[in-house]
Parts: sequence; structure tokens; C-alpha cells
Amino acid sequence: MGALLETQGRSDFWDLARKQGVEPLATDVPAWVLIDFALRGGPEAAVQIAQALSGALSASGLAFAAQTNADVYELHAFERGVRARRLVYSRDEGGWLHVEGAVQPWERAFFFDEASTSPDSDTWPDMLLDEISAEDVTRFEAARRAGDPSAVLDLLHPSSTWPLWRLCEALGVAPDAPRGRWRKPSLWARLRGR
Repeated sequence: MGALLETQGRSDFWDLARKQGVEPLATDVPAWVLIDFALRGGPEAAVQIAQALSGALSASGLAFAAQTNADVYELHAFERGVRARRLVYSRDEGGWLHVEGAVQPWERAFFFDEASTSPDSDTWPDMLLDEISAEDVTRFEAARRAGDPSAVLDLLHPSSTWPLWRLCEALGVAPDAPRGRWRKPSLWARLRGR
């Protein structure tokens, strides 16, 4: 679980993040920041904090959760604190359960592995179903060129963390080096905060 937040380069970014319970792991303020969430916080915490910081910063925020052993994904995108996109996938429940909002620019990096879809590659795209018809390949290629997965979601299935790594890298974020960490406050901390 995590969140990607556009900082707008604001010097008060970490102050705003601390107010949401985020512990800084760095002092610099790059264009985008990756925040790691402890497992027991649940994806709800990542969604709430991405939305809150997106609003406070008048910027973009994206919360995500992935359970690759069960092929379950959630992505929640916010613009200025307002939900812009929600994508929920569960292999066991039949695929894409929720596809809400307009396609976002970051979806090209998430859904389409440019390295495997380049003309000189013989690698099968990681999100594309293994056995598809020639017509489906044509649909996929058209969607990839447009950067819009909407017309081919029936062919796409996230089953690894590679889409999230590509997304981080497209935003200039090191996917294995979060800049902040959120942990669910202890009962004692919550009682003291009253």
C-alpha cells in the first residue's frame, strides 16, 4: 500500500504530511513523493491521506494497494482533493469491479509496458492476457498507441508489482525508496490526541 503525491515543490510539504501522520524519511521535496503505508492501516488510510494531501496541496494524489498473490489491485486518483479515478481489480471476483472517472495521464505507464510492446521486443506485455485473438491484439495495439486502456480493460489483468514500478518511474520516483511512511497510530496516541 502506498500513495504518490505531487508536492508542487512546496517547502511546507512535510509539515502538511506530518499533520496527516506521515513520518518523513527524507528532507528534500521532489516533484513527486512516495509514501509507504503499514499493512495494518489498510488501503483506506492511503486513500484518505492521498485525498487530504491532494486537497491541501491543490495537486494530484494517487493511493494504491496491491495483493499480487491474489491479483487484487486498487487505485484511487485525486485532483485537488476530488476523486478523479477509481480502479478496482480482483481476479477471483471476475476482473475489473470498479472503473470510475476519466482516464488519467499516468495510466499509460501503469497499463502499457513500452519495453515489451516496442517493435523489436519479443516479450509479451505483462498485463495482457496470454491467449487472445488477432482482433484483440489489434485492439490492444490501438489502445497502447492512444495511451487509453478503457477499450481493452477486458484484456488486461494486473498480477505483479511491475505496473506500479513503471508508474513510479514515469513520475520520477524511486519505487523502492519511499520518502515518507505512515503507520496507524497506537491506541495510546489516539487517546492522548483527544
